[in-house]
Formats: sequence, structure tokens, C-alpha cells
Amino acid sequence: MARKPASSSSKTRKGTPLRNASRKHKPPHAQSLIKRTVAKHKARKAGRAWARFKPHINKLMAKTLRVPQLGLDLPVVGIMAFVGVLGFAAGAGYWGAQSMFGPTDAVVSASTTRVLIQQTQSPRGVILPEPNGTQPHGTLAYEEKALEEVYDPLHPQAVAPTSPPVEVASAPPPTADIPHDGDKPLWLRNALAFSAPQGAPMISIVIDDMGVDRKRSLHMWQDVPAPLTLSFMTYADDLPAQTQAARKNGHELMLHMSMEPSSATIDAGPNVLMTAMGSAEIRSLANWGMNRFEGFVGVNNHMGSRFTEDERAMRVVLEEIQKRGLMFLDSRTSSHTVGPKIARTLGMPALERNVFLDNDNVPEKVLKQLDEVERLARKYGHAIAIGHPRDATIEVLKTWIPKARERGLAIVPVSTLMKERLKRQTG
Repeated sequence: MARKPASSSSKTRKGTPLRNASRKHKPPHAQSLIKRTVAKHKARKAGRAWARFKPHINKLMAKTLRVPQLGLDLPVVGIMAFVGVLGFAAGAGYWGAQSMFGPTDAVVSASTTRVLIQQTQSPRGVILPEPNGTQPHGTLAYEEKALEEVYDPLHPQAVAPTSPPVEVASAPPPTADIPHDGDKPLWLRNALAFSAPQGAPMISIVIDDMGVDRKRSLHMWQDVPAPLTLSFMTYADDLPAQTQAARKNGHELMLHMSMEPSSATIDAGPNVLMTAMGSAEIRSLANWGMNRFEGFVGVNNHMGSRFTEDERAMRVVLEEIQKRGLMFLDSRTSSHTVGPKIARTLGMPALERNVFLDNDNVPEKVLKQLDEVERLARKYGHAIAIGHPRDATIEVLKTWIPKARERGLAIVPVSTLMKERLKRQTG
């Protein structure tokens, strides 16, 4: 039987657009097969690459380092991993220390005679525990750590022969009249009534940074024999109550005013006086501080190794202190301070610190510094020491002061030294 030729309609169906579309859009199981095939090809390719490196890796893993002292063969890969982890940990630790405490900025060049201060205040306000393990209280306010711990007026350290002479505490007192409100200037009216033994070497112990660490401040005015001169931070809390309690325990009062340190990474506290400020702003902040409480004899600087070198800024502050009839005590956080020179120009009462007691919070170091204080007092007839409410300082002073009196020394408030200078002026 003859075969019928295919109809034109069946030929037409093979070439229809519908048949062509079915070739492009495979069913799901076909697409999945294609993906698996591609993945297998990629895996084979990666396997061939791994096969090229695998012998080298196995060879490295098999290497060991012989340690004869221990009788061990240590894998080189393990040693490298340990060193890497150790390096990472050291880097992380260094970064953390820099983040918390800031970089070390006090670098003293051998070719310069400028004495700067190693700041100890953290920009984050961190207080480290005292050596006896007691936890800190409040916000850190410890003074700058001075490289020039002892200032002997006749032997100024680190001052070049060509430098201008440094004004010293033993210089003649001012000849101009002291501004006052009433019969006496305010510093005299607020001065602690005290009579020093005739002819005895006099030592004034000023305790800075008072009022912030409430616990140690309390121990300082309750446990240490009076009279101390206690200088309270302008930004401490409950200043009227704290200062009245200290005065009732027989201590004299001062105001500790925050001033700009030499390092920009250091936080000297709120409302710190800055050299970049205009005169009006400096006056405003200085008066804010002096309005915080009453009964103090004068002002001394907290930090301020940069600020006290600036003549314009210091003149503005000292003029405001002078208007109130108060005295100024220069903490000497820089050997280039202009405070004494400007105070003399203004004719206002001013003194300078001789010895920092507790840059190192260790009883033996505090005792060594007190030996320097006694040496200067016997040499010149007077000396001013500055300490802080720290454990070592409190414990040492509790026993040192009674023994110093037995040796013929007079422990006096700082106003007594100012009175003695004025007496020498009048003959």
C-alpha cells in the first residue's frame, strides 16, 4: 500500500513559534540537571588547583623545629600561628592603652632648657586604684606630674644661662598697695589665725585637688594634723559644705583653678581656662570659679603648664584675683611660668611652690620629698610643698607632721608665709 505523503499541516506544526519556545524554556528538572553539571565542572577545576598546592602545604605542615632544651619537635605552622596571635594581642593591647590613657606627650629634649610637665590626667577621666587596692572615688583630678619636682629658688633646674631670670618666692615682696575690701584685704580676713614659733623654719603644706575624691578628701582634713592649706577644685560638688567642714577642723582654704595643660590630649576638667579664649571669656570663667564658695585666701593653678606661660591670659586672671583682694600661689607646672612676674607688676601678693610631694604615690618617695622640704625650710627659713589627697600622702603626713614639730619645724598655713614676706617689706 502506497505511503501517503505527510500533510502540509504537520510540517507546519514542527516549525511553529510554540515549538521553538518550548526549546528555550526547559522544564524545571532539566534546568536543575544543567546547574548540577556546571557545579561539577567548577568543583573539578577547583580540585585540580588544590591538587597543585596540596603537596606544598603538606610539606610545610610536616616541618618541625627541634627544641633541644625541651626535647620536643614543634610544628613550624603552630609556632607561626602562636607568634601571629601574640602580635595581634600586643597590638590590640597597645591600641587599648592609647585609647584609654592617651599618648605620652612629655618628651624632654636634651637640646632644650624648657621644663614641661608630664600630664597624668586621662582624657576619659579614668581613676586608677591606689596601691593598697582601694577603689577610687569620683573623677580623677590629680595634679600634673612635674619633671621639676623640687624648685630651689637659688638653683633653678633646667634654666639656660642666657634665659631671663625666673621670679622666685624669696624675692622682695611687692611695694604697691594690696587691694582690699574694708580694713583688710580679703586674703587676710580669710586667713587662719596662726602664730608661728619665733625663729622656727616654716613649712606650708598645700593639698591640691580637694573635694572631688570625697572619701580621701575627708580623710585629709580629719586625719592629718592641722593646719594644712586645702585647695578645692572649682568643679567639685557640695563645695560650701565640704569647705566649711575642712575649716572647722583647723585648715586654711584655697581655690584650685583649672588651667590649660601643655598636652592637647589632657582633660583638665570642666570650665578650664584656655589660652585661645578671649579676655572676656577668661574673666567670666575665673569669676565663676571664685564664686563657688567663700572663705579662701587665694587661688592656685590646677595643671596650667601652657596657660601659665601666656602673659596675656595670666594677666587677665591675676587682675580678677587682685580685684577680690586675694593672693596667688603658682604651682609651677612649668619652669617658664610668667605668674610671679605679672603678680609683681600688678603689686599683688604671690608665692611659688617649692616641692611636689607625691608625683609617685609611694610612701618612701613622699618621705624623700618631705626631706627636701625640710632642707629648703632650714636653708631659707620657709618652704611650700604641694601634695594631693592620696593614700600614701595621707598616711605619711599623719606621722611626719608631729615628728617635724619635735625637730623644731613650724607647720603653717600659706597665708602665714605671705604675712612674713610683708613684714620683711616693712622692716
